[in-house]
Amino acid sequence: MELTSSVICKTIFVVVEDKQDQEFISSFFTSKKFSVKFFSSCEVYISQVDDTQGCLIVDISMPDMDGPTILNRLNKIEHLSPVVFIANISSIAIMVDAIKLGALDFIEKPLVEEALLQKVVGAINEFQKNIDVITRYKLLTDKEKQIFAYIVLGATNQKMTEKLYISRSTVEKHRASVMKKMEAGTLPCLVKMLPVLSPLSIDFHPLWCDLDINYQICQ
Repeated sequence: MELTSSVICKTIFVVVEDKQDQEFISSFFTSKKFSVKFFSSCEVYISQVDDTQGCLIVDISMPDMDGPTILNRLNKIEHLSPVVFIANISSIAIMVDAIKLGALDFIEKPLVEEALLQKVVGAINEFQKNIDVITRYKLLTDKEKQIFAYIVLGATNQKMTEKLYISRSTVEKHRASVMKKMEAGTLPCLVKMLPVLSPLSIDFHPLWCDLDINYQICQ
């Protein structure tokens, strides 16, 4: 696999318990010119996170916390990073929960060099697409974020006018701005962004109850 400079410049963060896996990951990624940093536990990793760009490789069942737990902790502090979990077939239930929380990929043991590289590079590239969506969302004004929520819940312009106490023309203006800023040509395109925004812990449930409309968001 050909590696671009934009990928190689990323740091590989590693939280694994098995010493052989540590040595394997270290020697392999070092040989590919990546910087590699190891952490003794998920807790230590979380305590030391910064803005360094990279990919986290972590055992899905570390002694101090499992995959969903570490993702929950990282999401709460809005530390966004591509994550590849090392897992096994017995971890399927944990994998499902981790996917819902933003995990990008998994690799089963025993680790294979080319497969591991493909997973990590794929996660880094996919994450860049996701971070672009998240960045665009963060640029929305508070009112536009309200409109965003109502749009993906399927609310009509009239319903938004009633609930937000603003004129129809103002709703239409905000709606057009949301679609433009999010670079979404259609409603389905906007709805597909919801899983990407999950690390921000956006809660649509209160709006759902308030609107009482027959529209289902992808879970």
